[in-house]
Amino acid sequence: MSLATSGGIGGAGGGATGGLVLGHQAGGVARPAPPPPTGGDTGYQAQPPPAAVLGADLYEKNQAISLKTVRKVSAYPIVAVDLFSGQDPHVAYFPPHPTDPAETTYPRLVGKMKDRLFFHATEASHKTLRKYLAKSKTYESLATDSLAKSSDKDTVVLEHPEKWLGLRRLQDAPEFCRAKVSCEEETTPAISEESSNEKGTTWVNSTLDGSQPQNDDFDRVVAKVRLHPAKKALTILPEEGVNLLFRQAQYHVASAFKVNQSNDDGEEFTPDDVESFPCAAAVPAWYAHDAATEALFDAMDSAGTLFPRSLCALAGTLILPPDGKPNAVLERLLNVRNALGKEFQRKKVEDPSAVFEDEMLLLLFGMTDEGVECTAVQVSSVQKELQTCLFGDFKVLSNVSYQGSDALARLSDCCRDLEAALESVAPEADGPAGIVTYGASADQEKLKSKWEEIKKSQNAEWKKVPIFNSKADCVSTGCAMLGAVAHGRQLVVEGHKAKLGIRVQNVAPVAIGVRVNYFGDDKAKGAKLPIKTVFDFDRRIPAGPYQIELKASECIVHRSPGADKLSDDDFIKAAKENEKAKHIPAREAAALALKVEVYQKWTRDGEWKPVGDPIEPLVQLDADEKRIGCESVTFEISVGTTGLITTNLNGER
Repeated sequence: MSLATSGGIGGAGGGATGGLVLGHQAGGVARPAPPPPTGGDTGYQAQPPPAAVLGADLYEKNQAISLKTVRKVSAYPIVAVDLFSGQDPHVAYFPPHPTDPAETTYPRLVGKMKDRLFFHATEASHKTLRKYLAKSKTYESLATDSLAKSSDKDTVVLEHPEKWLGLRRLQDAPEFCRAKVSCEEETTPAISEESSNEKGTTWVNSTLDGSQPQNDDFDRVVAKVRLHPAKKALTILPEEGVNLLFRQAQYHVASAFKVNQSNDDGEEFTPDDVESFPCAAAVPAWYAHDAATEALFDAMDSAGTLFPRSLCALAGTLILPPDGKPNAVLERLLNVRNALGKEFQRKKVEDPSAVFEDEMLLLLFGMTDEGVECTAVQVSSVQKELQTCLFGDFKVLSNVSYQGSDALARLSDCCRDLEAALESVAPEADGPAGIVTYGASADQEKLKSKWEEIKKSQNAEWKKVPIFNSKADCVSTGCAMLGAVAHGRQLVVEGHKAKLGIRVQNVAPVAIGVRVNYFGDDKAKGAKLPIKTVFDFDRRIPAGPYQIELKASECIVHRSPGADKLSDDDFIKAAKENEKAKHIPAREAAALALKVEVYQKWTRDGEWKPVGDPIEPLVQLDADEKRIGCESVTFEISVGTTGLITTNLNGER
């Protein structure tokens, strides 16, 4: 798990986990305001960028992708998949840098791919898949011997492995998700006798090490895939299944990209090259929690990137096409910006020091067959020189999501909570300039129809907001665009400096809480202790470190009856008394019992779910692996732009 205390007590904060990004953090750097538009300023034709753009410093300052990794894959297309669409996902790609640096490069749609894996139900297929999972067979062999088409007869299907990423128990998944597949909820070890010899796929509670599940970090939900009645079912982790989906997407892109042509070295791309194509995935808010994010990274290579699905849709919608004709959303934004410019000109007559602000609020509505999300984003900073990234700044204000079998019914809840959140986090923001739906065309029509029904209960500003549908492939093409930004393929040059084509300020779509358990394995007492929210929904990320000072002397007081009724002065006095030498045995016992438990809440109406195993911050092991209590430590917890959680312990202990 990513939730692991870093080594070296007394050192600096723990390093980031994963080496990948969910967005592009703007870092709060002040940006110069663009000049106001004139009334007729709608001609947004891109200007050729400089012949040599060296933005190498941007990679390591704004991204977690190293410059070395970016250079290594610079000759490959970036593969983008709308992985969680709930239907056959769209695949797009962003080409490598063109030979002519003045050429504007666009993301390109490949088409749809299957969201399920089909395997031939034969003995040969079983053997090849087993060897592939053991890394003794190549993907080419797997594609030849095991992978089947949906139209083939006698196949075994592995459906939607992405929905089980990072789950430690089947019970962690919503009931309606479990109801759609074959599940065995009783706990069984990975190495066990088979209860059935029927061909098919069953999701079970299992472990990484083959032992009996024990509610610890080794527990995982896995798929048991039986391809032949005489052979034992094969165990496939969700991330292994998702990796196969990415492999298929890479080869789809390779075919579209005509990989039989020569690369820059004069050599043809090999299968290893194709499987090195960097991948990018669009992630709905309810899958942006720590465990799912880490597992998704495991399914990708070191150059992989993750982005919020709503921002992918936004980036795809705001691309100015080669013919220079804006779509309906762009037309609306340009008209609103022109109106803001005229208003600014009037204000400047009265106040010459006035500064033009071009931030415009957009609401994004998206849904799949298992959830709905609404996102509020302010877009600004028109960049005429980069028509693929016409608006350079995306500032997310709030994201509200809900899971459920009837996602559409929760749209009103999302709008209500989003409106309340905006009143809290951005009361000075102007009303929405528009609403943009994204996803499958049928889903967008449902969202649009539902909005017409519920908008009557919204405030006056929202009732008159126009709503626009986007193209069904906007999520995948926008994901490819954001991937290109992360890899430095879309830069804006100001003077002698380059900056990323799109700068994103994101917020946390999930909440993080901590429970300090002073009673150790006494579950009855520990469960009564509250979970304290340390990073709430819509918290600007990255965030932290949030620090908790832990002392063995104070733990004794917390363990005492009536501790919650003590005044601050009495608590401090009691803790001071426990620092005396005669209380060393009591401090030792309190230190050994202390556990810090980290939780996440995926949706605002969801329950707290544990993240990783409990941490024992006041315990260290001697040379003989004996647990020894410590006096004090500062526990730190942080959350990165990807949603991954890191913890650190500081102190002499």
